[in-house]
Amino acid sequence: MSLSRIISNPSVQRFGGSVLRTFAPRLQFGTTAVFSTWHDVQEILKRDMDFLIAPINGERIERVNGPFILGMDRKDTHLSERQALYSAIRHSDPDKIQKLVDDQAQQILNTIPAGGKIDIVNEYARIIAARSALAFLGTECPSEEDRMRVARALFHECFLNLGDDETIRSKAVAAGEELKNWLLEEIKKRRQSKKQKDDLIGRMITDGLLDDDAIRRNVSGMLVGAIDTTATCVAQIMDVFLNRPMVMDAVLKDLDNPDLMRGWCWEALRFYAHNPIIQRQAAHDTTIGTTNIKAGTRIICFTLSAMHDKGAFPLPKQFNPKRPEQNYLHFGGGLHPCAGRAINGVQIPALVAALLARDPKIEDNIAFDGPFPDRFVLRLQK
Repeated sequence: MSLSRIISNPSVQRFGGSVLRTFAPRLQFGTTAVFSTWHDVQEILKRDMDFLIAPINGERIERVNGPFILGMDRKDTHLSERQALYSAIRHSDPDKIQKLVDDQAQQILNTIPAGGKIDIVNEYARIIAARSALAFLGTECPSEEDRMRVARALFHECFLNLGDDETIRSKAVAAGEELKNWLLEEIKKRRQSKKQKDDLIGRMITDGLLDDDAIRRNVSGMLVGAIDTTATCVAQIMDVFLNRPMVMDAVLKDLDNPDLMRGWCWEALRFYAHNPIIQRQAAHDTTIGTTNIKAGTRIICFTLSAMHDKGAFPLPKQFNPKRPEQNYLHFGGGLHPCAGRAINGVQIPALVAALLARDPKIEDNIAFDGPFPDRFVLRLQK
């Protein structure tokens, strides 16, 4: 097993987080500092003028997409575009997304007979996430394969290409150009329409706060975060539940309760996080508590560890779907929470609940495409 696969093992991550929280909650070495308690991580994410995001992923995002709020620090452009995007998102109908996801899930699962097998990544979660995301955003792509391919290439470069791999970058640059052309054509077509549809592009055009390229950049960012984030979370949540029979018995009682299902899913992601760390860079000399931080220090917020901190998560080894939702760090925090978290928060529990209703069992363990779960075969016993 490779070193990267060992490091990405959730058991290893949880053990490492426990060791750090106990013995070195503020660990510094060279120009890097690791923070593993919930209070410290929250403070870092809230202090966005002291701990910057642009040096972490701003250049990569701009190279493949142009500026997007998840790679921009607190400036006029960031704040105006953030306001425009979030205003359009707030007026979306979560029940509409829920129904679309539910219908698509049943449509796919109904083709699988009792005892049949399904790859819940590429034959289920990625497909439905892409369909519901595009319906929410209000755009089309040449094919389902194209939209999933392009979104993964962009996500890989923007958020996971920590080694600056040139092959990953080249694929993302090409994918970004494809997506740019698709969206600009859609926006141009919409501009010519007398009445806008009630979707993200339609609302952003109607609001009139952004030009075509700004709409395109923000819709691109939303699409990139909506597909593989959801697919990864669904695979890892199912892995957690299916390997814990006692937890599964409790979860099955709440399949028809979307709020509790979301709680169960967020709890599962505490144990197998789709994004166990968040990075920032110190803008100037500063402090966290009594710890001095020099300008330019790379800050690693160990969010998986923070979500096992007893101060914010009492009895952290237990699953509790009623924990305060604002304490979770799955989708970031402060000025830069994941822009697609509203979609993810509907898609993920709905997709998981539909699978659990079919009494699934693991047929093959998760197989990965680089950092992405790419195949996870379950047998549906009902």
